[in-house]
Amino acid sequence: MIAIISAVALGAVAAQTPTVTGRRSEFESRADLEERARLAESQHRTSEAWTLRNRLEKGDFQEGDRIVVTFHSTAIAQPIETTTVRAGKVIQIARLEDLKLEGVLRSELTDRLVAHLGKYFKDPEAQTTPLLRVAVFGSVGHPGYFYSPADVLLNDVLMRAGGPGADADMKGIIVRRGSEIIWSEEATQTALIDGLSLDRLNLRAGDEIYVPPQHHFSWTTVFTVGVSIASIILTFVRLR
Repeated sequence: MIAIISAVALGAVAAQTPTVTGRRSEFESRADLEERARLAESQHRTSEAWTLRNRLEKGDFQEGDRIVVTFHSTAIAQPIETTTVRAGKVIQIARLEDLKLEGVLRSELTDRLVAHLGKYFKDPEAQTTPLLRVAVFGSVGHPGYFYSPADVLLNDVLMRAGGPGADADMKGIIVRRGSEIIWSEEATQTALIDGLSLDRLNLRAGDEIYVPPQHHFSWTTVFTVGVSIASIILTFVRLR
């Protein structure tokens, strides 16, 4: 089940977005998601509520996701490490037991990691930066897949892809998950205006941001197609 988010629902998300005072504030907490899920259920937005409940249950991480970990401890040989989420939703840290991420939100990752390190080190300190693999296709300078911090704004992801092309239809941008549209044109436009991050848009690895080209009406194209159709009809009549 895929939620197609409307601008009305997105407005509720934007209204609940607090003033950003640091990187971690851009990740939605479990309480934030619970509140949004209850609001969606009370307004009978079934698909959106299901998406939020699913995120709360299964967490934010999938196999193939990358996480940059910065250790603030002399006991760790490598102060900065980029680790990949492996099968079973676990990450591996050298010489330590695997850390399971099933059901873990991005906002909970640093605390979960510090608690894990506490089994081996005294008063460990660490920071995490989850990287999200998203696609940007269509009328942009450098279409393709990009690893981006999950708290980066949607606007910044578009700029990382080279920015909108000369013929980009900025009001027609959508976000897809597979063959399904999860953010409509109107909702994506609202997200760009309000400056929402990938995390607050509930994006996950593999989601696609599509920037369509503008459709220019051309009488030349119409004339060419018309001549082709007329030629086919004339050929068919002659053969009868």
